[in-house]
Amino acid sequence: MACREKRFAVLLSVAFLSVAFLSVVSLFRKGTMVWAGPASFVELEPEHTLRDQTVGMSSNERLRWYLEENGIDEDAQVAQAQAQFGPECVAILNAGGEIREYVAQGEDNDYYLHHNVRGVEDINGAAFFDSRCSFFPQDDQIIIHGHNMKGGAVFGRLNNYRDINYLRSHPLITLETLAGDEYYVPYAVTDVNVDMDADNYFLEIVWKFEPESFEHYTGYLKEKSYYDIPVDVEYGDKLLTLSTCSYVYSDSRLLICARKLREGETPESAGSLVARSGLSGVKPDEIAPYTGGGDYERLRGREIEALKYETESEILYLKDAVQDLFEE
Repeated sequence: MACREKRFAVLLSVAFLSVAFLSVVSLFRKGTMVWAGPASFVELEPEHTLRDQTVGMSSNERLRWYLEENGIDEDAQVAQAQAQFGPECVAILNAGGEIREYVAQGEDNDYYLHHNVRGVEDINGAAFFDSRCSFFPQDDQIIIHGHNMKGGAVFGRLNNYRDINYLRSHPLITLETLAGDEYYVPYAVTDVNVDMDADNYFLEIVWKFEPESFEHYTGYLKEKSYYDIPVDVEYGDKLLTLSTCSYVYSDSRLLICARKLREGETPESAGSLVARSGLSGVKPDEIAPYTGGGDYERLRGREIEALKYETESEILYLKDAVQDLFEE
């Protein structure tokens, strides 16, 4: 009799543990709890949990997975574009009155310099997210590159932003992904020198910020902007930068710098701010050297493997791009 009761107790314990395990798995799948040691689970920020559950996925794959898991419909236009052009066509960009570009994201930053969004070799290339940034979950800053074509293709018409009346008349940038439309408002327009040997070299490829580096980075861009745009930027804002070649310096980029609209802001209220923009008086040859270094100043002396970039090619690129920041 005692033996039977013991077996029953064991079976009951196993059943209880099974139910507990399934409950924990359910919580984990919801993206709220993660393992933190024996009999211990902790709640993490949704972004961290999401990244843990989607290791190896691209931003677009991660977004699609998230929408499916939560029963959210995909944006019809972007889904149609992906069906037509392929899975690396991940967004639609609207900027100014003429720019409507399908935006790709590849495994590197070379392919879409020479191929259009269909994957066909094309001198115009395509508009594309920098391969190292994540638009879902969104990094502190995401950058879209594109050629400055004389005929106006891709980002050739970004030059229109050199006219303040054009900026005033086109105060919003729209980025459409599978999750729908996101609105951004410009806070700075300027040319930067990306020649690493130049005194005024500016490193634009920063995805993550600390409060101080964010203030320094955005503050420099606002100070060197050709326009006084009454749009404030503060740590926690999500940034979108459109980057294209310019010929102000031997190797320079025209940057249209924008931030995402905050909760409570409307396209109309943001547009009314940009409409009040004025000339700042800044000229390209008056742009002083950039000494802040963005987040890279904070990285001086650290082991390269400890940085955000994970693949060997990304680490080699970073080491080459900011070699002066690392000890041999």
